[in-house]
Amino acid sequence: MHLPGPHREALLRKLAAAVRPGGTLLFVTHHPADLEVAGLRPHLPEMFATGEQMAAVLDPAAWTITTAAPDRPGADEDGNAVTLHDAVLRAVRH
Repeated sequence: MHLPGPHREALLRKLAAAVRPGGTLLFVTHHPADLEVAGLRPHLPEMFATGEQMAAVLDPAAWTITTAAPDRPGADEDGNAVTLHDAVLRAVRH
């Protein structure tokens, strides 16, 4: 999901409110590291976040939170191999 910060945070809060105890919230967006790959993503830094930034929206007393920034192969606009990064938030409600 790629939204500007305030909209992303509002959506995360709404989604989190819908998760029952024992349930999982999974949210993935572009990682800010992808801004460094020329021509790959639009230069809109507000649309990128880290897992830690997304996790900051949640109450850590109510969730078991893990974040990750896995990389995966991709291609830039010229077809050259690049490494892409996803920002992943996984939270399990207590």
